[in-house]
Order: sequence, then structure tokens, then C-alpha cells
Amino acid sequence: MDKSTLRKVYLEKRKFLSQAEYERRNELLYHRLIKFLEDNHFNSIHTFIPIKKNKEPDVFPFVQYLWSEKPEVDVITGVSDLQNPIMHHVKITQSTTFLENKWGIPEPKDGESYLIDKIECVLVPMVVGSKGGHRIGYGKGYYDRFLEKCSPNTLFIGIALGPLLDGDLYKDQFDIGMHRMITPFEIRDLGKPI
Repeated sequence: MDKSTLRKVYLEKRKFLSQAEYERRNELLYHRLIKFLEDNHFNSIHTFIPIKKNKEPDVFPFVQYLWSEKPEVDVITGVSDLQNPIMHHVKITQSTTFLENKWGIPEPKDGESYLIDKIECVLVPMVVGSKGGHRIGYGKGYYDRFLEKCSPNTLFIGIALGPLLDGDLYKDQFDIGMHRMITPFEIRDLGKPI
């Protein structure tokens, strides 16, 4: 299968998860993220805000955990430029108001601008990921463009609700490899990006 077929197949698989299974996987994912945080220290974590109607991984409980238990950690998210495939980055807090953009992505209505080179960890959404550290997203290139601008020391964490696949998922020259993959089923340490 090529990338676009894999994307379509795995978006459909996720869409047809029962609500109970979706919630179960998110609970497992939450505990793996907490475990990961216990083993690592960050001053800043960039996260996506899930589109729940698309059954994206719900990392928002983890964000709330950071706000309540790790207030010293800056939580950042992206705001998509709808004219160009780039994101602007802002710090979010418990008082941040979110509005959906035209793709249904919740984005902060306000927030303090945040410099990319200060971001220490990025949670990267995946439609599907591979054991080799590669990911397939929605195909618009926002994350690949963002990640290539990050500091060489920034840790990239691929997040998915499904199990990782064998192989490299048709890696191309623009793809940025992940350092870790976290799913409800495992935390995979891949070291430096590929």
C-alpha cells in the first residue's frame, strides 16, 4: 500500500473504534504518557489538541495533568496558518479559550507566542506509525515543516491509538523520524531521529 492508502485505511480503522474501545485506549495512552514523563524532565512540551469527532488520541487529560501537577512545565500548541502549511506556536494555560478552525482542530483563541527553539519535547499526532520511527499524518506537511525548525535537542514523540507497524511506511526525503513512539500498547525508544 502507498502512503495515501495507508492513511485512508488507518483513519477508517480509528473511526470505527467503539466508544468503549476508544476510551480504553486513551486511558492506556494517558498512563504511558505519565510513565514517560516520570522518566524524563522537560521545561516545555508542545502538544496537539485532539479532534475528538475524528477519534484522535485524546492527550487533553495529559495536558490537564501537566497544568495541575507540573505547573513549571510550559505547555505549547500550534495554530495553523490556513494559507501556508506552517504553524505558529503559543503557550496555553487552564484559562485558554479554544475555537475550532475550518478543519475542526481546536486552536487557542489567545495565548502568548512561544519560540520554537525553546521547545524541548513535541507530541506529534500520527494516523499510523512504524516500529522504525516513521509516521503518517494527514498529509498536509505542517508537522514536518515545524519539526525541521526545532532545536537538535528537541525530543519528537509520535502518538497514535493503534499498534505500530513493521517497516518504514514509505519514508520520503521530507519525513522527520521520531525519537519515541507512544501508543496504548507500548513506549518505543528509537534514540536519535532517523
